[in-house]
Amino acid sequence: MNNGIRRILVKVPGSTSNMGPGFDCIGLAIGLCNEVLLEAHPDPGEPVCETTGEGAGRLPSGRENLLLRAASLILPDLTRHRLVFKAHNRVPISRGIGSSGAAIVAGLLAANHIFGRPRFSLDDLFERAISLEGHPDNVAAAIYGGLVVSVKSRSGFIPFPLKPHRSLVAVLCIPELELSTAQARAVLPQDYSRRAAVLNVSRALVLSSALERGLWDRLEEAMGDEFHQPYRADLVPGFEDVLSAARDHAGCGAALSGAGSSMLALCRRGPGAARIGRAMQQAFARHRVKSRFLVLPADRRGARISRLG
Repeated sequence: MNNGIRRILVKVPGSTSNMGPGFDCIGLAIGLCNEVLLEAHPDPGEPVCETTGEGAGRLPSGRENLLLRAASLILPDLTRHRLVFKAHNRVPISRGIGSSGAAIVAGLLAANHIFGRPRFSLDDLFERAISLEGHPDNVAAAIYGGLVVSVKSRSGFIPFPLKPHRSLVAVLCIPELELSTAQARAVLPQDYSRRAAVLNVSRALVLSSALERGLWDRLEEAMGDEFHQPYRADLVPGFEDVLSAARDHAGCGAALSGAGSSMLALCRRGPGAARIGRAMQQAFARHRVKSRFLVLPADRRGARISRLG
C-alpha cells in the first residue's frame, strides 16, 4: 500500500458470442483484453471512473458506468472508501465483442478483491454478472475463459467449459458502425417455429464438437442460424456479402459476432486467416462501410487479478 491506498489490477478479455446457432448460450473469450486499475483511498468520497482507449470521452464517469454498477453489487456503500476506477479499454464499444460483459466482470472482480480475501466465488460473481448483462454468454467467457456453454437450471445458470482447438482463431471484421444490444434485440420475434429450433439445435451440437476437435470443414454449415441473424441482417449494411466473402474460403465458418455490428469468421490459425479478414473488409467497403479486422486467438485464462498494494 502507498499512503493507505489499496490497488488492484484486473484484466478481462472481450468475447464473441452466439457464433450462429448458439444464441444467448455460447461464448468464446478472445485475445483482446481491457485493463482496469482500481484504487481504494482511505478517505470517503464519490466513486469515479476514468477511461482511456475505446470509449474514452463517451463512457460515463459516475455511477452510471458499468464498472461502478457492477461494483455496487459487491460493495453497497461506494462512498466509504473513495474508489477510483482507471480503465484502459481495448475492446470496441457496441460492436458485439463483449465490451459490456468485460466491464461488468472487471467491476465485480475488482470490488470483490480490493479489500483482501474475496467475499464471493467466481460462480457467485457469474450470477451477479448475468443480473446486469441479462444473458450469460459473454460474461461466462469473460470470467472463465475459453469456450463456454451456459445452461439454465432451476437454481440459475450453469457454465460448461469446453476446450477450443489449439489452432482456432477468431477473425473479427469491425465496422465503423455501432449497434446496441437493445436495438438488435428489438427486431427479434417472440416465438420460433419447430423447424428453426431443430435446425439451430443440430447446428449448435455440431459447432461445439467442431470447435473442440478442429473440424474446420464443418464450420460453414455449423454456423448457420435461424434464430437471430435473419432478423438482424438489415441492421448491418453488406451483411450477406460479408458472410459470403468469408465463406468463400475453405475451412471457415462465419456469422454475426454477438448482436453485431462486427462480423465473425472462425478458422484455423495461419496466413489464410488474414486473407479472410481482408475479404470481409473489402465486402464492407463495397457497401461504403469502413472497417478493420483482427485475427485473435482464444483467451484461455479468462479474467485475472494482480494485487498491487
